[in-house]
Amino acid sequence: MISATATPERQTVHASSAREGGDGIRSALYGLLSHLFFAAPTPELLQQIADSRDVIGDADDELPRAWRALADAARQADAAAIRSEFDEAFVSTGRPPVSLYASSHMQGRRKGHLLAELREDLLRLGYRRADEAVEYEDHVSALCDVMRGLIVDDAAPEASFAAQQAFFRSYLAPWFTALCAALDGAGQISFYRNVSRFAAAFFAHESDYFELA
Repeated sequence: MISATATPERQTVHASSAREGGDGIRSALYGLLSHLFFAAPTPELLQQIADSRDVIGDADDELPRAWRALADAARQADAAAIRSEFDEAFVSTGRPPVSLYASSHMQGRRKGHLLAELREDLLRLGYRRADEAVEYEDHVSALCDVMRGLIVDDAAPEASFAAQQAFFRSYLAPWFTALCAALDGAGQISFYRNVSRFAAAFFAHESDYFELA
């Protein structure tokens, strides 16, 4: 069942997730991004992110660097200030400075057509929009939540990978660069600039993973 709401166990990367191997880390990171793009983090979540600084490793690659920068920002952050930042960037009256919907960034794809295709694919995968969900299915938080679900699905590894690959290529790969660029360029954000840079690095890593596998 799809929802843009991340449950508490999806919110951060714990050491136990790291020990599960690559898929454990990937599912946890998708869950964390789902939460961060749906609601401002609580003080507890910020502390969990800060405490997980070394989970991705200490290599001098773009993804580990972006994760460590996000963890450091979380350690120094003020939750109330981040709530204001989130509201100004994503929930302000009228048109928010940064749209979190795929249909706002995927050039040449009309919103109605995109949503219709997405809903068909979600039904085929066994997902549907939760009754309590307040966002459309093309919200980046919901898309990340679906990816998290596909990773932890009980399907055979080959089928699970194929489903992840197809969904990512259709609904995240075409627009994550535009989303992260818009967020990175938003003048009113601080903490979420680190979120944006980590998301860009993570999605680029995922894109390479699916292309090279």
